[in-house]
Amino acid sequence: RVMMLDGKTIIVTGGASGIGRATCVLAAREGANVAIADINREMAEETADMVKAEGKQALVIEMDTSKKADVLRMADETVKAFGTIDGLVCSAIKLVPGKLEELPEEDWDMVMDIGLKGYFLCAQAAGRVMLEKGSGSVVFVSSIGGVQAYNGAGAYSVCKAGAIMLGQLVGVEWGGRGVRGNTVCPGQVRTPMTEAMFKDPEIAEGRAAVVPMGRVGKPEEIAEAIVFLLSDRASYVNADFMQVDGGQAESKMMHTPGRNWGGKKMDYSAS
Repeated sequence: RVMMLDGKTIIVTGGASGIGRATCVLAAREGANVAIADINREMAEETADMVKAEGKQALVIEMDTSKKADVLRMADETVKAFGTIDGLVCSAIKLVPGKLEELPEEDWDMVMDIGLKGYFLCAQAAGRVMLEKGSGSVVFVSSIGGVQAYNGAGAYSVCKAGAIMLGQLVGVEWGGRGVRGNTVCPGQVRTPMTEAMFKDPEIAEGRAAVVPMGRVGKPEEIAEAIVFLLSDRASYVNADFMQVDGGQAESKMMHTPGRNWGGKKMDYSAS
């Protein structure tokens, strides 16, 4: 079998859990050595064991993606360990719920610093290495909350919308120099960050019901899209964003009441 990332070195921020962890494991399965960058060393070490179980090398980098010194160290340690950087996945994020009129400034700043400023800093540091050799791929993990306002989620939607634009900007500025930039926008996915909500049966059922496919996604399904964009199979995909959401973002009319075609009421449920 030809592996999609054979011989490549990939950095994954937020690689200790959820979509980031699934991406690390799949990248290794597809032939990559993986640098796992996360603030939680213990869980990152668990991911490293999973990468090694796939027969590839793993490097754990304990870091805060919002701190430039940490980000520069991330790039330096990766190059020192593996010789180069072929791809970067930014998936580190924190979700701090809150109503806009009540949201503390520090909560706004935390989300934006990790999920937007951090994406920029990581792309800049890893991008310099990739630009120097004239090849590479940057993939940001956004959300369908970046294309639709996610009420009650504080700065999350604004942050994720910014990540989409940043991915497009990377692609536009660097594409001609061999480094592609793209963004993946997951829909409802059960991860450690969302687990508290999904433990409520009513919420879990309701979230699945608004997806045309009738279920929420798995981290591994999002990782498939990310690894594709990292790979040479996506060689002409650039400055794009891919919604991996079971059709949720495009299903608004399914949930619009009162429409009537040919005198008949229609069933708008996903089932």
